[in-house]
Amino acid sequence: MNIIHTADWHLGQTFFEYDRKMEHTLFLAWLREQVKAHEVDVLLVAGDVFDTPNPSAESKAICLQW
Repeated sequence: MNIIHTADWHLGQTFFEYDRKMEHTLFLAWLREQVKAHEVDVLLVAGDVFDTPNPSAESKAICLQW
C-alpha cells in the first residue's frame, strides 16, 4: 500500500499581502502527479487545508480543481 502524508496546505493564505494562489495551484498539480506516478492508494491530509475557517470561493475552487 502506498501512502502520501501531507499537512497544512493553508490554501488561500497570503504572505504580506502577496497572493499565493499560483503557488497553491502549482503545489496541487505537483501533488496530483505524485499520486499518479507512485500509484498512491491513500492521500492523508493532516492539518489545515484552508487558511481560514471560512475559506473564500476562490480557495475552494483551487481545491476542487484537484
